[in-house]
Amino acid sequence: MKKQLLHFRFLIFSSFFFLLICFNASAQTFSHQQKLDQFLSLMSQKGLIDYNDLSKPVDRHHIYALLQDLSSNSDLNPIEKKELNFYLNGFKLEDSTYMPNDKVKPSFNHFFKKPLDEQHLFLYKDKDFGFILDPMVQLTEQNVNGNSVSAQALGVQFIGYVGKRLGFQMSYQDVNERGRFDSVRQGNDLPGVVRKQSTDPRLFNYSQMNATISYRFNKGNIIVGQDQNIFGYGQVGNLVLSDKAPAYPFYAFNYAPTKWLKFNYMHAWLQSGVVDSAASYHTGNTVYGGLREKFIPKFYAIHSIEVTAMKGLKFNVGESIVYSDQLEPAYMIPVTFFKAFDNQKFGDNILTGSNGQIFMGFNSRNQIPHTHFYGQLFIDEIRVSSMFNSGTSRNQLGFQTGISIADAFIPNLTLNSEYTRINPFVYSNFIASQNYTNANYAMGDWMGNNADRIYMSAQYHPKMHLFLTGYMMFVTKGGAGTTEQQYFAQPQPKFGFDPQYQSAKLGLVANYAFWNNVNFKFTCSNTYLKPSLAKSRTIPEVSIGIYWNKF
Repeated sequence: MKKQLLHFRFLIFSSFFFLLICFNASAQTFSHQQKLDQFLSLMSQKGLIDYNDLSKPVDRHHIYALLQDLSSNSDLNPIEKKELNFYLNGFKLEDSTYMPNDKVKPSFNHFFKKPLDEQHLFLYKDKDFGFILDPMVQLTEQNVNGNSVSAQALGVQFIGYVGKRLGFQMSYQDVNERGRFDSVRQGNDLPGVVRKQSTDPRLFNYSQMNATISYRFNKGNIIVGQDQNIFGYGQVGNLVLSDKAPAYPFYAFNYAPTKWLKFNYMHAWLQSGVVDSAASYHTGNTVYGGLREKFIPKFYAIHSIEVTAMKGLKFNVGESIVYSDQLEPAYMIPVTFFKAFDNQKFGDNILTGSNGQIFMGFNSRNQIPHTHFYGQLFIDEIRVSSMFNSGTSRNQLGFQTGISIADAFIPNLTLNSEYTRINPFVYSNFIASQNYTNANYAMGDWMGNNADRIYMSAQYHPKMHLFLTGYMMFVTKGGAGTTEQQYFAQPQPKFGFDPQYQSAKLGLVANYAFWNNVNFKFTCSNTYLKPSLAKSRTIPEVSIGIYWNKF
């Protein structure tokens, strides 16, 4: 009976995808370019386009269509017009006017041929195939509280299309840091990494690799690969999915049957960081301890719907689930109600079930002129019947709200303000392999639980590609607590219990993209740190670097 049920699910799943590929399709890849994303977000905030960026990275075809819409808009200021033309020039792969045909020879351009016009190292395009290639380079010098850190990275990235159906992309870089580096990367917004073993303790070496193959049909797409997926609009962190955790393998399905409804789904393979002692085995020798270690398998699934209630106003609601030990076919089906299936299969037995979450949010752009207002609620656990009872409530949730105002007081000045709070025990589970993490880094906000953050910034854009940002960030962090407190304490420990530290950070960032996505970046900041059990101190930081970032 179990085998028949599994075969039946597989048949439905396979038929579902077979029907999808019968639609009229075109190729698809995705953009990771932060400055382009900020540009489109600002244009949407001013009511000039409708940019759907709840889930990132975003399809390049969607981005190019929006850039084309802006090209016929007369409301752009002079700086915005120059940047628009620059971005359009970087989308020759998507521009049909550049598409060779039987009468037009294939196009092959490179930087050395037209250094002022060509934005990529190499570009090739014919009627069936398109391809661009760039290096990825990072050279950075940083001084933190008198301790220097130097970082060098070198890699390669490419992106392309095969015919009208398939898109592909890959980026890889190897990074070396020397000096007083931060190898732990917890409690800050530095990206989490998996460190390579090295005999040199002064060297921090790791690599970053993303690769996807995508298929786009009439009203949606299917993606398979390894990447970091972001869900939300946060300025310095997101509750549901952020770029804190290292990239992970996944497949995703996105479908927009109408202009007012969009469905998103993803299933991912995570790294639990928990050794499976029963599955580990001896190698038969004593090299490196003679033990082959294996981690407990860990998986993640998420789906959501986004509804456009009216022009400029969107709502989203969804659920996610972290499960371990073995693949569950039900969670691999996009339309499964995760929580209901978990309760049905395991009888609501916490010892055998999975770790589920629910989230919802809204996004308002230009309903108040030039203003972006957004919010997100993430529920890890809640008792609705006693949510207002201080003695029995279990309100393990986080929320975020923010506002951004474009052209505030003067043109090209954007003001941002955001508040994020995460209650105790959010993201945590008594089964370590079901924590809301990948490789022991938070899948959600980098602060972790029992913390809140106020972020305010002013960004001025005085000329093309130059961004000047001043910001303030205040963080209050409490302890993680114990598993026994999380599940049995009544009343639950209050927010802010076991205080760890308070910090106030003031900083300035200057970023100039002088060619394509090659950026010069200067940052300086002062952090006032007040630990609960130690003396307060001030931490100055200065950094200067050149980056050739992802497309």
